[in-house]
Amino acid sequence: MMEVEFLGARLEKDIMSIVEKTAQEEHVDKTKALKELIVLGRKQYLLQKYLHLYQEGKCSLDKIAETVGITITEAMQEAVKLGIRSEQTIAEYRKGLEWLK
Repeated sequence: MMEVEFLGARLEKDIMSIVEKTAQEEHVDKTKALKELIVLGRKQYLLQKYLHLYQEGKCSLDKIAETVGITITEAMQEAVKLGIRSEQTIAEYRKGLEWLK
């Protein structure tokens, strides 16, 4: 059984509305909805943070994928959506693929 802790929090009405709407849409209670929103929000937060680091040349796509819990392909797609271009050449990319084989 998973260990749980209680966290009392004061939430603004607009945030409570988001939780309530999500609970209704997903047919779950507000606690479950809030947990899902927190996990999703954390994932999005990490994705944005690490994409910014990638853009600055401070981390790799595989680091993004590992940290966020997505595939490298998904990390690449997210970078493309933001217009982030890799400094790696096609030849370097192909060489890396061959090395992996």
